[in-house]
Amino acid sequence: MNSPDSDTSSNLFRNGVSIVHNVIDKNTIEHCHRAIQQEKSDLFEKTKETDRFYVSSGRFYKAICIEGPVANRELLLPKAIESALVESLGTDFVFDSFGIINSLPGAAEQHWHRDGGILFPGNPLNFLLPVTAVTLAIPLVEMNDETGTTGFALGSHRANDHPLRPDFEPVVPVGSAAIWDYRIFHKGMANRSRIPRPLFYATYCRPWWRDVSNFDGGRGVKLSVRRETFDGLDEIMQSRLARAVLCN
Repeated sequence: MNSPDSDTSSNLFRNGVSIVHNVIDKNTIEHCHRAIQQEKSDLFEKTKETDRFYVSSGRFYKAICIEGPVANRELLLPKAIESALVESLGTDFVFDSFGIINSLPGAAEQHWHRDGGILFPGNPLNFLLPVTAVTLAIPLVEMNDETGTTGFALGSHRANDHPLRPDFEPVVPVGSAAIWDYRIFHKGMANRSRIPRPLFYATYCRPWWRDVSNFDGGRGVKLSVRRETFDGLDEIMQSRLARAVLCN
């Protein structure tokens, strides 16, 4: 089995996950981190706001508008990631969602889960089919044993079970990213540090697929872009973000 931090597209196929190192300039990440802390300080506190969705105690996700320093092509679609996505999803892949996941200090270990991507529930055909969607996680703080990384069950995108404990718990430094098949079993590990561990997430998919399990049911907009930002994008990025709601 190849190491999950070597070739991106082949590891997505074999292992269901790949760590891609040094794909985004650290200064870009740090700038975004500071901006998010200043402009969306509520995302770093434990509140009962209804526009965030807790997936376990102290761990939640929320879609955010793509604007300002976040509207950076290097961040939204790093070149190395784009190449792997073309190989895995085809040339016409699109964004399905974009936002932030935060694991606050003291957040407990999450339950095993898949993001989705099961086309035919109960049918073994699911595990023979090519990938339909992937998640990209871009940490704003290093993901490690203290802050809490993501634990994976390698190969579980091709099976209907998982081990008791993760068999891959990668350290993902700032500037690197994790990308995984939507079908793989994974879990957020406990944040034992004294700081929040935020990350940007993006879902990319084939143009005929969409996530109807994590965002539907009154959970609001899952992909939005500032109108002026969208107008300034090249045609390819506009087509990738064609599902976005434009915010003023």
